[in-house]
Amino acid sequence: MKNGLTRREMIKTGVSAAAIGAAAMVPGQARAGDKVSWRMQTHWPTGVGYYKPVYEGYAKRVKEASNGEIKITPMPSGSMVPTGEVLQAVGRGIFEIALIWPAYWIGKIPVAGHLNGQLFTWDSFEEMWFFMTEMGALDIIREAYAEHGVHVVGPISCGPLALYSKRSLIKPEDFKGFKVRSTGIPAAVFQKMGATPVFFPGEELYQSLQTGVCEGAHWGGVAAGWEMKLQEVTNYIITPFLAQQTLGEVFVNKKVWDALPADHKRVLTDCCLAANADSNAWFAYRDYQDMEEFKTKFNGKIVQMEPETVALMRKYSVEVIDEYSKKDPKYCGRVGELMHKFLKMTGKV
Repeated sequence: MKNGLTRREMIKTGVSAAAIGAAAMVPGQARAGDKVSWRMQTHWPTGVGYYKPVYEGYAKRVKEASNGEIKITPMPSGSMVPTGEVLQAVGRGIFEIALIWPAYWIGKIPVAGHLNGQLFTWDSFEEMWFFMTEMGALDIIREAYAEHGVHVVGPISCGPLALYSKRSLIKPEDFKGFKVRSTGIPAAVFQKMGATPVFFPGEELYQSLQTGVCEGAHWGGVAAGWEMKLQEVTNYIITPFLAQQTLGEVFVNKKVWDALPADHKRVLTDCCLAANADSNAWFAYRDYQDMEEFKTKFNGKIVQMEPETVALMRKYSVEVIDEYSKKDPKYCGRVGELMHKFLKMTGKV
């Protein structure tokens, strides 16, 4: 279904970029059977092992499930806009959809931190999923994102949050002065533990560990960190993982979403759920494989934090959750209340 000029035609006739964005924001009501063609952007480098099965795989799954009615073209990271501008770009209609990382928007949408995942809360994919769906956290998160012109289709599991380290971390005192590349909510927890969070772009991570600029880092789970070659410049993988589930997200321009027929919405949502489960399996399987190779090939050690250390990090994680709830009572406050209920019902506090 075609509404007025295409973006390409507008550019040819000299229409400004602002007008193009405005045109994309006013779609007509699509009908069942109409074909749509979207562009999608991610933050993942094209060379990582999960790019094709997860990112490109979602687009392929949607096309097949819709019998070709929904075509999504996966574009490389940074190809249309810088990663930090993806939320605004999708909200303005510059392109239609993204599969990306919620932590980038915590400054604008604090509740994105809950979508990303909190330290030492969910112990499994199932716990994450019932928190998001049965307890209603995802509905609240969608409300917050809607204020920025996007609809959250759903989360995408990116495996656990694994800490690669050059230092053995077992007791709380082991964290004192620990220089760790970290961002967002994990960085706040590390700081409460007495560590020194530092930040620099991912492309500098390997060299920074190699030269001692930092002593540890988290980059998704073990398998995700493996893609960054962290196993070559560290000595330890710390367990239990800082989080058993971390989540990416799929979101769509809200006006484009609202104009879709019900069957297209169902395809996009159900394919996101399937991609969520498949991504979780991809990362979990490779985490185990890579941990074994870390020991046998790289002479690394898998160390276990003491229960006292885990309990203290969970306590600090809850403190950070409460701090965000005070900053953003409208959304973080409501999801924070659900998290307290969740932690109590699952016996974690």
